Amino acid sequence: MNNRGLLSRAMTRRSALGLFGAAALGVSGALALPGCSRGAPRSAQPTRLLVKVPRTGHDVVFDDSINEVSQVITAMARAFEQASPTPVQLEVEVFEQNGYDSAIVNCFDTDRAVDILYGDYFNMSTYIHTGRVVPLDDVVSPAVRNDIYDLLWDLSTIEGRVYMMPYLSRQNVLAYNKELMRQAGLERFIRDGVIQSWSIQEWDEVLDALAANLPEGTYPMMMYAASSQGDTHIMTLLRSQGSPFFNDEGRFCLSRPEGIAALRKLQEGVARGWWPPHAENLEIEDCSSLFRNGQLAIYMLNNASVSRYGDSVGLVNFPGGVDGDGCATMFVSGFEVFDSGSPEKVQLAKDFLSFVYNSSQWLDYSAGTLPASKAVSQRHGNAIPYYDLFQSNSGHVVDFTGSNPDTRAVREVFHQVIRDLLKGNVSPEEAAFRLDEQCNRAIDEGVRTSTLHT
Repeated sequence: MNNRGLLSRAMTRRSALGLFGAAALGVSGALALPGCSRGAPRSAQPTRLLVKVPRTGHDVVFDDSINEVSQVITAMARAFEQASPTPVQLEVEVFEQNGYDSAIVNCFDTDRAVDILYGDYFNMSTYIHTGRVVPLDDVVSPAVRNDIYDLLWDLSTIEGRVYMMPYLSRQNVLAYNKELMRQAGLERFIRDGVIQSWSIQEWDEVLDALAANLPEGTYPMMMYAASSQGDTHIMTLLRSQGSPFFNDEGRFCLSRPEGIAALRKLQEGVARGWWPPHAENLEIEDCSSLFRNGQLAIYMLNNASVSRYGDSVGLVNFPGGVDGDGCATMFVSGFEVFDSGSPEKVQLAKDFLSFVYNSSQWLDYSAGTLPASKAVSQRHGNAIPYYDLFQSNSGHVVDFTGSNPDTRAVREVFHQVIRDLLKGNVSPEEAAFRLDEQCNRAIDEGVRTSTLHT
């Protein structure tokens, strides 16, 4: 049966029994897993695996019942339980996006220790260096490797071993409210069907015009520094004057003239009215609320969220980049397997990933954003909103982690320095020095203490 037939059958059964019904999954209890014997004996008690996933919105082009990625992973888990020749029970636990530490690190060596984690690479990659995340090269068959885009394998690999399995990605750019742009006399910047790149001079013109012409209580552009949430977008803004942000060794290099100039722009933006008042006390969600309410002209969106705004927004890359042609970032999401001391659990967790990545049905559920699978992209690209637009913009994507072994430690330092910069407590030169010194110290410590599971 071809993929269209498989989806048709699965969707027909889903409509009758719901996504989580065994028949709706189109899975037979006799289905063999890669590397498993169908005749293997079944023990009386199933082995329990704990799967953890942050609360994350997710759409699927062929199934409008899905609104969170945890729904898909729960369905995968139920299907795997039926297919596995070894009795297994997968519990799926959902945690909040700001709860990685409490859900993962604080549960190490307890009965709530994670076996399989699905999440964003920039949060997950830190755990690889604890030595608890197992390499997954034996899951990556030649067929699976050929099906996933090479760039995603590069981001999943450390010292030649695959530690993460990419499932999907989201590309982040900036969106502008067209009506607010018109109110500010900026009609010439409004373009449909493209992701623009504005020059530095054009960015100054846009932000100054918005600051001068927007009604009271409405502001030109996002800015925040109250916590580490969303700080990766502020990091991207620091490339606005041509800074590469990282040097060739993956260390911060903001003390160069381009980095200082970008920090000066952030600080000058306070006096020029570019940001909401007291942005140092705002969270990213505060800016999101302002944008949704029509009180913020420019905010970050990605290919999965832009469709919520329809024709009311236009798209533009972040300013700058080394070539001056604008920047975008890419958030990759996928799976890790943790070693809790049980070889049986580790093997079953790997079997689960083999089950997912060797099934067109479960890979198809990445079709709502940018799938990691080439085959899924070919099957569903035409139906995924803005797929071609963001794929054509991939040349603007920059690495915002620098292969940092402890991204979370760096982020805790970063937002505090930006907060002081916005408050006027430090100069751009002082901020650059502090960022380079403190963030690089965190990176060096991460390198020093890194332990990889072999």
